[in-house]
Amino acid sequence: MKKIFNSFLQSKSFSLKAEGNSMLPILHSGDVVYFRKPPFKKIKVNNLVLIRKDNKLFTHRAIYKNDKKSNFLITKGDNNPESDGKIYPRQIIGKVVKVKREGKEFDPNNIYLLQSSLYLQEIIKIKFLFEKQNTDFVFLKGLPLHLYYEKEHPRRIYADCDVLVNKKDFQRAEKILLEQGYKKQDSSLTNNLKKIKDKESELAYYKIINGFMVTFDLHLEVVFMMTQLGRLEALYPQKPINKLTEECLKTKRQVKINNEFFQILDTKYLILYLALHFFHHNYRGAFRLDFLDKIIRCGHLERSERSSDQRERNTRFAGFLTRKAGFEMTEWEKMSQDIVEFKLQNFVYPAFVLLKKYYQTPIPKSFLKSIKPTNSLTLKLVNSLINTNIFNDEPRVKAGINRFKNLFFLSPEPLWRKIVVFMNIQVIYSVIWIIWNKAKKLLKLKDAYPKHSYH
Repeated sequence: MKKIFNSFLQSKSFSLKAEGNSMLPILHSGDVVYFRKPPFKKIKVNNLVLIRKDNKLFTHRAIYKNDKKSNFLITKGDNNPESDGKIYPRQIIGKVVKVKREGKEFDPNNIYLLQSSLYLQEIIKIKFLFEKQNTDFVFLKGLPLHLYYEKEHPRRIYADCDVLVNKKDFQRAEKILLEQGYKKQDSSLTNNLKKIKDKESELAYYKIINGFMVTFDLHLEVVFMMTQLGRLEALYPQKPINKLTEECLKTKRQVKINNEFFQILDTKYLILYLALHFFHHNYRGAFRLDFLDKIIRCGHLERSERSSDQRERNTRFAGFLTRKAGFEMTEWEKMSQDIVEFKLQNFVYPAFVLLKKYYQTPIPKSFLKSIKPTNSLTLKLVNSLINTNIFNDEPRVKAGINRFKNLFFLSPEPLWRKIVVFMNIQVIYSVIWIIWNKAKKLLKLKDAYPKHSYH
């Protein structure tokens, strides 16, 4: 084994046969993978790298890079729930440059380019049909925003495209998608839970195109609570959610991407929404923080490109947030004002602290101070959440349980009101369903043990 490792270290390029399913669909078991050993400084997030750890060789994706204080990567298999931990330069054997499958060679980047190009074509088509029928909508996140802020196609497979649609236009938007061959995706835990749900906040529609799944998530509101449950007024009232949704639709702006115009969130609301989205995922997913960091650092604040013939005014958002002539308060102050007004500080504060912790994002101390939770018990929970491993995923049910716990304890409502949530029929059903399923698993485990007889 040592001889193999040493030969790799001495070779500038080499190939190995892939095993396992941790990197599907990019790498299949049996693929011949070609590597080249690059200097650490040239390795970027989303590169596929060959790692040597605990006398094992594996190829995983770089999801985080720290080259400021200490040089290391965090890597993770695309299908693995847990990351590989810190990977140091001496453990990096090579970077994937091409793959051979069934006698044909390809660059993995071409797969990403093909998928995102196909996705973009479909997004443009659906966007055109929405606009043609005067549908009030805005892109929340996804490929259009990536292309706008990153200025390049993504180097990973994109899951879906999130669109906020005015409730009054939802049926029109759904009809368009169904007429274009999309199917409604049922993501409910159970049919019974679906029947007793008293509102829908998010619905997914999918279609297979050239072997790739294209998914549109239609949001009827700014979603950050429990999509599996309906109204949870005891934890967070519906009225401010409706108001925030209205503000997001009202203040949307138009940007130009590859000669096409897209409606995206105003930068202030985009940052707020992505921070809430990070809370919705229990403060997990380094790529979510990475993108939020990029928006804050290099966000563009421009006038509508259709309504103005003036040259587009691009400025660094970090600078804009701290100073802009003609405004009595900074944009950071305005954002904190909105966060406090909507009572969202408990939910978003950990996201901004984690941005500072992992990405050294230029967030003013005054802003963090203004949205810092004041309740001592809440602050204790928040401090524990700041230690969340942002690189690991959670199973769906476990994630849902933790999301509800976080929502309950971080809710701005008084304790007596929060307790009322356990009288909610949807919550009662979910609790019973979870307990029942855990009991079934325990019984299965019990039955799996060999039975012994003693004489």
